[in-house]
Amino acid sequence: MPGMLCRVATVLVATVALAGCGITDTDALPAGQPVQGGLTENSDQLLRVYFVTQEGTWPVSRPAPAGNRLQRAMNALLAGPTAEERARGLVTQLPSSTQPVRATTIRGRVELRLPWQVRNLQPVAVSQLVCTAAAADVGDDSVVEVVEPAMERPWPVRCDENGSAVPADQGASS
Repeated sequence: MPGMLCRVATVLVATVALAGCGITDTDALPAGQPVQGGLTENSDQLLRVYFVTQEGTWPVSRPAPAGNRLQRAMNALLAGPTAEERARGLVTQLPSSTQPVRATTIRGRVELRLPWQVRNLQPVAVSQLVCTAAAADVGDDSVVEVVEPAMERPWPVRCDENGSAVPADQGASS
């Protein structure tokens, strides 16, 4: 019986302590308008550019200057990661080139004209190009037509949910 009395006393003390914390119930109070002006992932004020980590491609956000978003995103990709991004372990697998990557939207598809042959690129470099182009396009399910030098026909690809380039008839864009 003394053990039972001790437990009842402990519960009673705990109940009194919790009840006496000084916080009373209140109704919901108006908080005003939500915060505005911040940049969000889908904001027209940001570009998504894909760089590389040990785990694969990794998107970063960059300010979107006025002009052709698609070409601006490709230019940002080709410029490489910033010093801060490099310090976080981000790199690029794209080789340097004296010729630019040309990016345009034609008939609802993104067209990338590369200065390199795809066979000379690492797969993750192709994913960087395709996913950056797909993210800059206005459609959520962008088909990216990759055009190589001296090739007549482009090959259609998409960026899948893992940030990898896949054939257009496979996977969905990110």
